[in-house]
Amino acid sequence: MAKKNADSVKQKRSIVKISNRSKQIVVKNPIAEAEDEEKVALDAIVYNETADEIQSVDDEEDIMEQEQGDEKEEVPDTIRNRAKQRCLVLCSRGVTARYRHLLEDIRNLLPHHKKDAKLDTGRGTGGLGRVVNEIAEIKSCNSVLFLECRKRTDCYMWLSETPQGPSAKFHISNVHTMDELRLTGNCMKGSRPVLSFDESFRRVPHLKLLRLLFIDIFGTPKGHPKSKPFVDRVMAFYYADKKIWVRNYQILEEQAANAKEVASMKHNDGLSTSLVEIGPRFVMTPIRIFGGSFGGQTLYQNADFVSPNEVRSQRLKSLSHIYEDRKNAQVKRRERQSKMVVPEDPLASVFK
Repeated sequence: MAKKNADSVKQKRSIVKISNRSKQIVVKNPIAEAEDEEKVALDAIVYNETADEIQSVDDEEDIMEQEQGDEKEEVPDTIRNRAKQRCLVLCSRGVTARYRHLLEDIRNLLPHHKKDAKLDTGRGTGGLGRVVNEIAEIKSCNSVLFLECRKRTDCYMWLSETPQGPSAKFHISNVHTMDELRLTGNCMKGSRPVLSFDESFRRVPHLKLLRLLFIDIFGTPKGHPKSKPFVDRVMAFYYADKKIWVRNYQILEEQAANAKEVASMKHNDGLSTSLVEIGPRFVMTPIRIFGGSFGGQTLYQNADFVSPNEVRSQRLKSLSHIYEDRKNAQVKRRERQSKMVVPEDPLASVFK
């Protein structure tokens, strides 16, 4: 009995200990519970605020993307394709200093150009057209401006649309570069020009085609990465004496120095605009227009064009006539002197 009582007492003590432990575990501090609830509430508030901010940022990004998508949709495909246009500008080996400076001036006027080393057009190259078209394809160029110099005196300019064509060949004369002229005109590098054409470019058939070539090569594409969004120069093409005269001008707007000049300009219908020449100058004589790139079917041929080689040969032949004329004059003088014999006077011996 005593053992049973002792065992029952031990069991009661263990039950009391377990209950006390459970009470210690279950019982919580009310202050700690309040702090935990405040933390949870603050975390929920912060989470809600951050979620609202994230949602607002996402909404703004969606709106901006939608606006940009609308702007992209508004831009026509032709402008995008024009912005990708590149012009290959290069020359042949053996070019003189004057034509090399002209090429550099043309490169400065064309921000969408791609340049390459001097091209050797000698034997073994497989033809001028094939080599230039391959270089244009490697450079991803849509058009080509190629200066070909022969005998270190004659310069020919090729303008071509690659690889299908058309293309045109010109003889270049009366070249004056920017450094040589030293004109007062100045424009921003990379600015887009206003291309001005003579009335003949809308009337003469072959000039209509050349006008399109000039627009594709000398006109800076809108939105090109290297171009400036300004128009401060005019590139003019005039047709006279069956030749194309090229000039480059700056658009100069008069600016007032004081209030009196401002008032006078307003009274005289605003500011006055003038053109100041920049350079370079050169004259292009059309020789032939081809249907392909650097070859193909002949669309136009200038029958009035005379090759510089023919001009030089005629000049040398004219100099050869000087020698012939001198020899003929000597023969005539001898004949004239032989005929000028004084007859004998019958009275010459009377006074002897």
